[in-house]
Amino acid sequence: MELKQVLLDQRTRLERRLESEKLIERDVPDLERYLVSPNVLAILGVRRSGKSTLAKMIVRGSNYGYVNFDDERLYWLKMEDLSQVERALYELFGEVEYLVFDEIQNVTGWELFVNRLREEGRKVILTGSNSKLLSGELATHLTGRHIDFTLFPFSFPEYLRYRGVKLERMRDVYTSLSEATLKKELENYIRLGGFPEVHKISEEIIHQIVSDIFAKDIVYRIRVKRIRTFHDFAFSVMKYYANEISLNRISKMLKLSINTVEEWFDAMISSHLILPCERYSESQKTALVSPKKLYLVDPGIISLVLLDRSMGRIMENLVALHLARRKIKLQYYREEGKEVDFVTPDSFIQVTYANGKDEIPEREIENLKSVRGKRKILVTWDYEDEIDGIKLIPLWKFLLE
Repeated sequence: MELKQVLLDQRTRLERRLESEKLIERDVPDLERYLVSPNVLAILGVRRSGKSTLAKMIVRGSNYGYVNFDDERLYWLKMEDLSQVERALYELFGEVEYLVFDEIQNVTGWELFVNRLREEGRKVILTGSNSKLLSGELATHLTGRHIDFTLFPFSFPEYLRYRGVKLERMRDVYTSLSEATLKKELENYIRLGGFPEVHKISEEIIHQIVSDIFAKDIVYRIRVKRIRTFHDFAFSVMKYYANEISLNRISKMLKLSINTVEEWFDAMISSHLILPCERYSESQKTALVSPKKLYLVDPGIISLVLLDRSMGRIMENLVALHLARRKIKLQYYREEGKEVDFVTPDSFIQVTYANGKDEIPEREIENLKSVRGKRKILVTWDYEDEIDGIKLIPLWKFLLE
């Protein structure tokens, strides 16, 4: 098929899809301002989180060129063919204001091409489902001249916006009806998660999403040969969500070398499927050698793929995602037998599945009381109060902050 026909098909399909879909504004900064020439914007994130849609929303109303390099009809492209792609875009769409490239890292050596476009004053938006998109050559060629932004599946507020949920409140006080609605919707969000296609098509599609992440962003990228063993490994890892993980234990259990296990684990992080959480310590060495905890990129994977309904752990996972969306480094605290789920620059945050004061385990309060120097927050399921300087806040309200 002729190159120009493929490119026209791709843009037409994107336009048609966006016209027929229900679009919502995502909770992102003003990304367009990062495209002041000669900057390049890279939108990263887990596969099917809405990166292409966000890119199209940025360029809406403008003339743009679009290429999806994840299209099997373009797998033949090499670096020397990219100028041919550029020429075809200009012939089709004229003097475009923006160039949007999906998964361009599929073409080895693409960094030099993008750098040339930048030097020519083009506004370029890249999307990629691998966090190493900006490593290596790109970082070398575009030092200080690119911005990267990580997009997650729908947050709870974005999910409410997509569902068209109307809330009545005065400052941070909600009406009884709105509060009841929020609690019901949070349960639904926990079950379905935030992948847009799960809400547009069916909850069953999340299995295909996870399968595509495995196949395209891990197995293909790092050339995994023992695919069945990798799947066993990946599911073993995901079941450790909201817990410390021992890669040594997994390597022995699956009879894999520690090098293989570390490579596969790193690839799962790079695909944005899992988020690592380091131990908080003033000693960098202690932080590096201490066990990591991990969290999954979306609660729907927990309930629909892992079939797990451990509410305390799911709540902790949601708090981790809430922090990660705000570019807060995930860290947990453990000293002298005391553990706190999260440490942020200004807070210690503990999470517990409790509906009332009597349901809160005493150790949760004691652990928070033992730490100093930051404000203290205890996220509950549905109880709000303040105890000994500790702010107790329901999960639904915490996620709306």
